[in-house]
Amino acid sequence: MRKLAVFGSTGSIGTQTLDVARTHPDQLQVVCLAAGSNADLAIEQAKEFKPQAVAMASEEAAEKVAHALGSSCVVSGGAEAVEDLGGHPEAEVQVHAITGIAGLRPMLAALRCGRHVAFATKEPLVAAGELVLSTCQEGGGRLAPIDSEISALWQCVGGPRGGAAGVERILLTASGGPFRTWPKERIESATVKEALNHPTWDMGAKITVDSASLMNKGLEVVEAMRFFQVPLDRISVIVHPQSIVHSMVEFADGSTLAQLGRPDMRLPIQYAIVAPERPRNAFEHMDWSRALSMEFEPVDMGKFPCLRLAYEAARAGGTATTVLNAANEVANAAFLKGEIPFGTIARTVEHALESHEPGPADTLRAAEAADSEARDRAEGFIAEGGGKGEVTA
Repeated sequence: MRKLAVFGSTGSIGTQTLDVARTHPDQLQVVCLAAGSNADLAIEQAKEFKPQAVAMASEEAAEKVAHALGSSCVVSGGAEAVEDLGGHPEAEVQVHAITGIAGLRPMLAALRCGRHVAFATKEPLVAAGELVLSTCQEGGGRLAPIDSEISALWQCVGGPRGGAAGVERILLTASGGPFRTWPKERIESATVKEALNHPTWDMGAKITVDSASLMNKGLEVVEAMRFFQVPLDRISVIVHPQSIVHSMVEFADGSTLAQLGRPDMRLPIQYAIVAPERPRNAFEHMDWSRALSMEFEPVDMGKFPCLRLAYEAARAGGTATTVLNAANEVANAAFLKGEIPFGTIARTVEHALESHEPGPADTLRAAEAADSEARDRAEGFIAEGGGKGEVTA
């Protein structure tokens, strides 16, 4: 029986993690839940799974949850409460799915305590990869990726029992998002509704917009570089609209291994929690008896400048990727609020990167300072009506 904590339990990954827990009640016991402000869903989850502790980032939501649950479990509120839950003595296996940089502190708290951390959010490794990896090593923790593409790569190299030895090239697949076949001019003026219309995956709004801009793939490039300790020039992105091949690894001998499956996040969630085991489940499997075609094509970097900016930030290293992530979060949120056109997302990120001098992101202070600085610059750029021109080639 694995004792499970779910961070971001009311979000897309969190709710699917609880689906996995329902599927394996003899193997997974939910002992902790952490969420943001969705008190009603958190109450519903707590009543079903009966955890020992619940932490809500919103103190107002925590009060509502505490009133509803009474003395059945410990309820706390605020960002520190969520962070503290990372060190809960019963939370042996943890799924971290808190969107954005907010997930960094709880993840570090868990790794310091030597926990098994299955992470769905790219931001901690992107914004503070050096710090996350050193904390994991020093605390004796274990990192397991949930992100479908990184999970696919991890499975191809042997999961927790494998390694990146002999890897010649990492091939990250991208669906291409809703704008794959659009001309650049139309992408620039895409609406929120159009950006949220992802062709294959059902995800939260922030990640869906990142997928439309291919920033999501750019963040995965940084994530893969750091998680697998592979040089940047060995990581490529290819477009695969069907989202059946989740990613591939090419080895030094010329052979390539791919991980295939339905676009269902519950599969990488389950693997990240229980790997190397592969317990049976009731999730829908691929029907290989049907006629099936798969396409692959190169990425048009001219149409998707966010991916190019991610490569540039990864090449610069250190706090450059912290800035990449922070500026994108600000621009993504502004786009979802209707404050900027879609094309301004990339222009905002480029502005923040051009005005930043990278340094090491090996301490929490350094990472959070770079994050704060980038947010200020991105917000200022947007407030001043910047980004009306072209992103430089």
